[in-house]
Amino acid sequence: MKLLTFGGVSVEGVTFRREKPLLLLAYLCLEGPQPRRRLASLFWPDAANPMNSLAQNLIRLRPLTGAVLEHGNRVEALIPSDIQDFRDHCRAARPADALTLYTGAFLDGLNADLNPDLEEWLLDTRETLAREARAAHLTLAEHHHAHGQHPQAHAHATHAYHTPGAPPCDPEDLPRLWQILGLSDHPLTLTLRRDAHELGLTLPTPTPTLPTTPLIGRTAELATLSALPAGQIAWISGPPGIGKTALIDSLTHTGWRVLPARSGLPLATLEPLSAHPLGSAADALNLLRDTRLKLALDDWEDMDDTTRATLTLAARQHPGATIAITARQPPALPTHHHLPLHSLTEHDLQGHPGAHAATGGHPTLLAAYLNGTPPDRTLDAHLTLLGPDHRRLFLALAAQDTPNLSATRAALNLSAATLAGTLDTLTREGLTTPTGTIRASTPARQLLDAHPLDTTLIHLHLARHYPRETAWPHWLAARDLWEDHDHTPCAAAAHWHADQELKRGYPAKAARTLENAPQTDEVRLLRGWALIYSGEYQNALEVVSKVADSPEAQVARASVLFRTGENEKAYQLAVPLKHGNSSVSAHATFVLGLLHRHREDYEQARQNFRRSARLWHLQGNLFEEVQSASLAASAACRLHQSAPDNAFEPILARAEGQPAAEGLVLINYAVELEHAGQLTQVTDLLSRAAEHMTQSGNLNGVAIAANNLGLRHHLDGNLVQAKHWYRESIDLTIRTGDIRLLGLALSNLSELEADLAGLEDALMLLTESGQSATVELIQRNLKANLIAMRVS
Repeated sequence: MKLLTFGGVSVEGVTFRREKPLLLLAYLCLEGPQPRRRLASLFWPDAANPMNSLAQNLIRLRPLTGAVLEHGNRVEALIPSDIQDFRDHCRAARPADALTLYTGAFLDGLNADLNPDLEEWLLDTRETLAREARAAHLTLAEHHHAHGQHPQAHAHATHAYHTPGAPPCDPEDLPRLWQILGLSDHPLTLTLRRDAHELGLTLPTPTPTLPTTPLIGRTAELATLSALPAGQIAWISGPPGIGKTALIDSLTHTGWRVLPARSGLPLATLEPLSAHPLGSAADALNLLRDTRLKLALDDWEDMDDTTRATLTLAARQHPGATIAITARQPPALPTHHHLPLHSLTEHDLQGHPGAHAATGGHPTLLAAYLNGTPPDRTLDAHLTLLGPDHRRLFLALAAQDTPNLSATRAALNLSAATLAGTLDTLTREGLTTPTGTIRASTPARQLLDAHPLDTTLIHLHLARHYPRETAWPHWLAARDLWEDHDHTPCAAAAHWHADQELKRGYPAKAARTLENAPQTDEVRLLRGWALIYSGEYQNALEVVSKVADSPEAQVARASVLFRTGENEKAYQLAVPLKHGNSSVSAHATFVLGLLHRHREDYEQARQNFRRSARLWHLQGNLFEEVQSASLAASAACRLHQSAPDNAFEPILARAEGQPAAEGLVLINYAVELEHAGQLTQVTDLLSRAAEHMTQSGNLNGVAIAANNLGLRHHLDGNLVQAKHWYRESIDLTIRTGDIRLLGLALSNLSELEADLAGLEDALMLLTESGQSATVELIQRNLKANLIAMRVS
């Protein structure tokens, strides 16, 4: 006994025509157990005694024994229904089975008088179920179209457009129908053109169907099945879409009979083997004793119960026929061979470059890829059929480089059991690994790109539940949806992420990270340091000037003021902060080292840089430690306390893997070799330094290396190369705001080009920006060069 609701309303095998009780029964089947009072007010709001009307109609249902259970104040339907079966098939990705049940619109032809609320429920439900039927028709139409099966594809496309009970096609469905019908002379093409015109849609140019994809990557399984001797059974297991049907379909070329599962009447699946109706399991067993028969049966779970029982009995009796059975689960009967199917490997697809990267080896997606259908569309349809939880979880996992299942569960508000069950289904479908890693990464990314708002919302939910240390990429991806309460955790995540980028020697990346974050004082301060290390001093000064006064802000200002030529102000800010073991003390001591180095007081500079290096070592900051140690080594070389090779080689080893730090060490190493007159390695070291600085995004570092390369080529007489590097340094320094370096590069280029006016302008620029010591150094160098020229 089953309630049938599609195309009318009745009870299977029973003559029962009362429409209002059957409508009540359908409502309970769809909506679940309900309070009596709610049912009475919904179905009989205008009755003198609604509760009595409900009681009378429940009495009328009593001939349907066991259909309704009344317990206390609640009423529940126990009768099975075609609605539930229809939706079960839809969720399990069995569109063909679902459509065998959809024989018409939900409760079509119902004549009972309905109040507005009940009528609205009926119409909404009818439309919802019809949309699900339309989606199933569209899926099958696209499947047949991809395989070049045009009559079946056109039939399902027509049924999709004219699905009973459905509203007009949604705008997104029209291009899908056009892709299937657009190259044909089907009458519906005129209707699709008209609908698209009315909606202002442009229909895409349909692509012709490619030949059906041959079976790929199942060589071993085919060999096993082909070699099966008479009387043996092979069990082929795997999730839907993994290629079980394609595998057994390929056996038809070698004399196998392939039968799809049929539910319903006893022995329905095996019925095509006999010219006469099968009356019993014994009749079916007699057919299976034929040693010439090679039989492949598709989909164990959907076979009728009697067929399953007969096959189990045959397996124990060793039938004469050779039998292969496909199933979603491991063997349910004694079998000689179990062939579990998995996604195809890169080796399996080596003859199809790019296929594995695009599909993860999933056969359903692979067929779409090879036939020209976008894999993301196939994937989307497959996920939709699996159910909303499966689709949400898959997209959330696809949005993560390394899935965090705990954060994902919280972001999606899933129970642990629901997450585990849903992930298990996705894994059995071949779409993920048990840890949540996506197998079909390319179509998954394309699917995320196709739904940008949904994807942004996924990132926002993930960001809110991710640990601070890994949340920033999700906060950044969800930037357009931040709410006020998100700013504090978002800023903390950005600060942590940028701090790691700084410690790895990528200041430009850190500055870009922090530019996109909510601008708290902590973010601005770290952003200021990132800009300083990137050489963007004017920007750094603007950022740190907006930070509330504190020792941390004061030392940042001192650092940037020195680099913009405000030496005295930098000194006044740094001196009070040099005591202690904090990062503030380390920064202040480093700034004092720079000031003493600028004044050519190398002993004081060396002491400050060595102390700064020790403090940074205690702080665990390798980048800062190496930078300070490098400048201490430079000062030691100027004091003739160490040769450049001995001073810098240990520091280079320490800096390995830190591009920005290694670049600074190489520049200082090259400068000290040149100062010592050891010129052999200088050009190579400076070129390497420029590469490292470019890699880390440190524009000022690249400019320093470029100026030194220009100077080296200048002194060697390679004037074309010198001019190139000077101009490279000038262009970069204009962007970074390093006035001292800009003046040096301009004066060097002016000297090379004998441009006295340009030289005078460069010296004026330096003088006005407080770089008098640099001006004196340039003038001394010019005088020395002039004397050398006269002597020669």
